[in-house]
Amino acid sequence: MAGMTTLIRVQKWKLDEKRRVVSDMENLLASFFFQLEKLNTEQVREQEIATKDTDVGFLYASYAEAAKIRRTNLLTSISDTEKRIEVQREEMAEAFQELKKYEISEETRLRRLKEAEDKRQQEEMDGFSIEMHRRKSRS
Repeated sequence: MAGMTTLIRVQKWKLDEKRRVVSDMENLLASFFFQLEKLNTEQVREQEIATKDTDVGFLYASYAEAAKIRRTNLLTSISDTEKRIEVQREEMAEAFQELKKYEISEETRLRRLKEAEDKRQQEEMDGFSIEMHRRKSRS
């Protein structure tokens, strides 16, 4: 049944696509965490500079406000991305289950075909054996 083979191939493609989406989102999440760590390091460095140089110290308040907004935006992006990843993982799991359902169905169909063919061959062999026995009994 070529239809089932095609369906399995399409479902594998869908599953691979879901995996790529999850991977891309995880990379994006890692990027956000890297940016957050970089911001934290930068802010510590700016604090040290502000405490050492009083001329630059008054500018630190503006920098700190901008850093706070940037941190809030990064944390929001991280939270949103984590939620989206969870949704995509659920969709990926559903696609995997669907694929397995099709694969099991195809395996069952092939097994039944093989069993029917084996039975047909056995019946044919039994028929030959019976005929041979009859011929042998006549002589």
